[in-house]
Amino acid sequence: MKILVVNYRDRMHPAAGGAEKHLHRIFSKIVEMGHTVVLFTTTFPGAKEREIVDGIQVIRKGGDLMFQLTVALNLKKLDREFDFDVVVEDLNKLPVFAHWFVRKPLLVQMHHLWRKSIFAEAFFPIAFMVWFFERIIPFFYRTQNFVVVSPSTKKELAEIGVDESRISVIYNGSEKPNFPGCADLATGTAESSETAANPYFIWLSRVHRYKGIWTALEAFEIFSKSHPEVQLKIVGGGPLLKKLPAWIKSHGLDGKVELTGFVPAARKYELLSSSLALLQTSYKEGWGLTVMEAAQLCKTTIASDVPGLCDSVRDGETGILFPSGDATACASAMEKIYSDAELRANLGKNAKHYAESFSWENSARETLELLERTVDWSVRK
Repeated sequence: MKILVVNYRDRMHPAAGGAEKHLHRIFSKIVEMGHTVVLFTTTFPGAKEREIVDGIQVIRKGGDLMFQLTVALNLKKLDREFDFDVVVEDLNKLPVFAHWFVRKPLLVQMHHLWRKSIFAEAFFPIAFMVWFFERIIPFFYRTQNFVVVSPSTKKELAEIGVDESRISVIYNGSEKPNFPGCADLATGTAESSETAANPYFIWLSRVHRYKGIWTALEAFEIFSKSHPEVQLKIVGGGPLLKKLPAWIKSHGLDGKVELTGFVPAARKYELLSSSLALLQTSYKEGWGLTVMEAAQLCKTTIASDVPGLCDSVRDGETGILFPSGDATACASAMEKIYSDAELRANLGKNAKHYAESFSWENSARETLELLERTVDWSVRK
């Protein structure tokens, strides 16, 4: 098959996140199965207009603000060039209505709905636009099939009016990190010496408002009053990173909170493997790739009880869920994890076992089967 994927970003984009990682992991494996995948996306400074990334032909034009118009002006041309069999619209910001411009079967891929959480991330005019466009999804995608990464997102789509019979759940995959010493650190039989000597929690994400960074910091401030020996490592770059040093200083947490910025994958896994636990304080997630990355290293997660994370974290079994935005409850969960090494180890082992039930190979195969059914259904119609 020849597959066109439309998304605002590819994984090479400086602002790429979990949605882009998911896209490339799924569709690069579909390429390995013998199919052609073209990704139409936005450009960024220094980017090539066309290049092969992970076996995917990436074509970049325009930026975020006018991407809907860019799609309208270019999809027909691309279809004439490649003659696609099916189109995938990765709807993780504003819809681009790809089915208006390419009369081919369309599958809509979604990670999560923003709903009210968008107002915690963006300024009101932009937030309202995203909220409004989500509300009209059922009216403009009346017959298209949807694929989501968690039961939570399926439920939310159904709540806004999408027929559940058109929504399939295909979970994200999970893979064992690969770096020197990984096998020893991921056994779950003992914590590393670094964990014992320099205990710390880790927060891992791009530093956006909706990722709940302020909740994590406020929770750590509460926790730190009883445990000054423990640190918090904030791992990741993003637009709010530059605002954190002043807050940390004003709250007397200098030397207790480390801002690493963006780190290479190997260093990320090393930091995860030596941590007490992962803090995942987002207001909304599609699934929680970082939860699975930590789990593969036998690390448990303290997470917001929100769509997506309530699926990737099994409360009391693989981690601890707390009410979203409740810093006191998050600090209480940190206390439980820190003070009970046996609980910490058991949750970590359970998390690893859970993570190993998911694979990118299965996710890609299920996605391909759904694409084939989408084409067959369109032909029969």
